[in-house]
Amino acid sequence: MASFQILNILVEPIKAALAVSDTQYSLMQGLAVAVFAALLGIPAAIIADRGNRRRVVMVGVMIWSAATVACGIAQSFGQLFAARMLVGVGEVFLFPAALSIIADVAPSRRLSSAIGIFGCGGPIGTAFALIGGGWLMRHQSLVAGAFPAPFAEAWRVAFLMCGAQGAVAIGLLLTVPEPRHRSAAGHLQHTVGATAVYLQNHWRAYIGVSGGMLALSFCVFATASWSPTVLVRVHGMSYSSAGQLTGYAALLGGVVGAWAAGILTDRIEARGRRDAALRVAAAVSALILLTIIGAVLSASAFWAALLLCATYSLLGMPTVLAGTALQQITPPAMRAQVMAIQVLLVNLVALSLGPLAVALLTDHVFGRPQAVGYALAWADGVGALAAIMALVASRRRFSQQRF
Repeated sequence: MASFQILNILVEPIKAALAVSDTQYSLMQGLAVAVFAALLGIPAAIIADRGNRRRVVMVGVMIWSAATVACGIAQSFGQLFAARMLVGVGEVFLFPAALSIIADVAPSRRLSSAIGIFGCGGPIGTAFALIGGGWLMRHQSLVAGAFPAPFAEAWRVAFLMCGAQGAVAIGLLLTVPEPRHRSAAGHLQHTVGATAVYLQNHWRAYIGVSGGMLALSFCVFATASWSPTVLVRVHGMSYSSAGQLTGYAALLGGVVGAWAAGILTDRIEARGRRDAALRVAAAVSALILLTIIGAVLSASAFWAALLLCATYSLLGMPTVLAGTALQQITPPAMRAQVMAIQVLLVNLVALSLGPLAVALLTDHVFGRPQAVGYALAWADGVGALAAIMALVASRRRFSQQRF
């Protein structure tokens, strides 16, 4: 996750070094990562549903670590875009397999809490990226003296350090045993055809849940990609200060938020609300809408920063809630494949369009870089309202299809 989020605190240095616009930069934030998701997500999930999921995750870690190092040595927009394409492999391999493992080892009454703990990894990775990237930007002279000329720029060192963390992740994965696959209800087959038939027969439940979570993820990626830039361009903060502020917000608020989303969902469900995950997701959508509008409209740098930090505390929740809800309406034999489809859609729709929408609004509607806050508010407003409507509309069918 650190290698994915580090790009968000390095906007101006990379734009200056490689001569790219906001719109081009947003393509590296989103579309580049989504390309391989479209090609490899489903095959990786089929392997995960049939075989060793830990190995699937390890292969993903190896590829995205190497790709992150390649980002650090890129000499042009095209090279950096190509390296970012490979970074997307990591998420494609990780989430479907990891969530399938969690669903097999966690008791059903604690599923959301278990996914919540897993979801804390995203905010932690984001925090390391933002805080570490901000520190490197603040100590560029130290970086220049410590690294040879081709890698003396702080933004390059940031990518190289993120890539090196992959070795640690692989070492930790070697300590994780592969759990036994739970048997599928009704002896459903581990095939793409069986999954397609099942989704076709139950599309009304999936379209609302998946669509609502996609709209919420759209807000997450738009906010994570451009919030530090809002603080820099609108309120005059340095990138190092903005990185530290949003990084600590992601670490403290994001981790607590992801964990709290799981606990809250389980507690609401324990009271007989089978649609608990959707209720919490709708509430999160409303909170994101309110906090981001408040941050953009605030003339005070202090209040804008405080409200953006509050928004960051919500960004780890959608992964937990989407993972919980889709696992709850999907047979065990198909969970990795269904999550891979959702990850594919998140990458192609939310990740590609969230950052891009803000950049296009900034460049072509408002026409000035300092309007990035208004662009973010419009993008998040549309996404949050769409999420609330889809989630509320799908509650009854979701409850009926629950396993």
